[in-house]
Amino acid sequence: MNWEQLNDNTIQDYIDSASYDAKEKYNCDYLDVSETISELAYLTHDYFRYYGKFPSKVAKYIIDYVQGKGVISPQTDFIFDNYNGSGTSLVEAKIAGYSSGGIDINPFGVLASNVKTNNLDDKQLQLRFCELMGKIKASDSPDMQQTFFSFEGISEADASGIRDVNKQVYLDFPDIDKWFDVDVIRELSTIKYYLLQMPHDEYREFFLLAFFSIIRRVSKAHDAEVRPHVNPKKKKRNAYEAYEKKLIEMISTMNSWNQVTAKTVESHASICDNSDSARVSGQIATLKNSYHKEMGLVISHPPYLNCFDYIPVYRLKFLWAFGFEEIYGQLSYQEIKSEEIRSYPASNDAFVNNYFRHNIDAYKAIYDNLKAGGYCCVVMGDCTINKELFSVHKMLVKAMESIGFTVDKITYRSTAYGMGRYAYKHRADYNDKDGGKQDAIMFFKK
Repeated sequence: MNWEQLNDNTIQDYIDSASYDAKEKYNCDYLDVSETISELAYLTHDYFRYYGKFPSKVAKYIIDYVQGKGVISPQTDFIFDNYNGSGTSLVEAKIAGYSSGGIDINPFGVLASNVKTNNLDDKQLQLRFCELMGKIKASDSPDMQQTFFSFEGISEADASGIRDVNKQVYLDFPDIDKWFDVDVIRELSTIKYYLLQMPHDEYREFFLLAFFSIIRRVSKAHDAEVRPHVNPKKKKRNAYEAYEKKLIEMISTMNSWNQVTAKTVESHASICDNSDSARVSGQIATLKNSYHKEMGLVISHPPYLNCFDYIPVYRLKFLWAFGFEEIYGQLSYQEIKSEEIRSYPASNDAFVNNYFRHNIDAYKAIYDNLKAGGYCCVVMGDCTINKELFSVHKMLVKAMESIGFTVDKITYRSTAYGMGRYAYKHRADYNDKDGGKQDAIMFFKK
């Protein structure tokens, strides 16, 4: 198995590289993660539904373990996540008192991470909430279906602006009627118009995240499925009511968040291809200079091989995001898709080689910037390819060792997945038994 030149490797080569017994070769233990989704979604973890995120308990476990070994301290180190997602690691880092940073190619994840780790004034949030909802409600007409876009109580400029947003949505989103009821389109267009009028600051990001959080809920798509599919039995939801409810919940949570975290503990997430060594090094250097600390711990949760690609999951949100620089400020949708690590379908040698090549490039960049003695902790689950076990976590151990990391320990964890209609139940049947698919937290030391 050649970890330096992957082009000629075959799927069988990878399987052969993972034929060893990890529990005999390395220090291994077990973590029970049996909490429900709601139990794990405390504080700002509950702001935004991000498909494929790992449990908050795992991030806390990693931080507690590495800190307990005396490797990191809040005074000298910051925590980094190179597969940042929606910021689970960064939220836990801030709760523990650590400055943090993260990178991800998904702008919705980056937006969510920055909002979830920010400390906003809850009184200012309440004032802006009342102002925004007042404008939105003033734009609604009780007999709107008979008098489409007949506005009372708002200026002609606002009325014209809402009409323009609504028109543009139909141009940008040709099959919008497939996914949204006409009344919901009007309501979302109105909310979007007023969000576009807000000044570009951290408060707008807060209200923008709430907007994107309700898109799937008020659409015709199944709420529980990963990729959007139309649910013909789904009841229509009022977007104004859903948005107002979401904001009330988020503002209440911000009050609690401010009680347990400090604004002086900073966190910054950015859009970046994590396999681009120069860009990654630049992001980390910026954090080092800003915090005057070293990168002592990296927490990483790559997409699981042969599961699903993440960017298409957010298609409905992307289609409502035109005009928002927070989402489309750097890359187009196609550019974002092209830079995402592809994880599905893992059906041939070239695809699997590309998956591992991206990860190796990503972790080489981490190794080069991690302090001596620092830790990179990777959360990874196995898969099957052509119905044969593919022990991805054991393969990744060998790849990380080829970079220069040493294994401190491997923690196997329990997993709990809903068995819904579209829950990938045949790909998510992890357990702690040898010979089956396992989910592991791997602690690598530089």
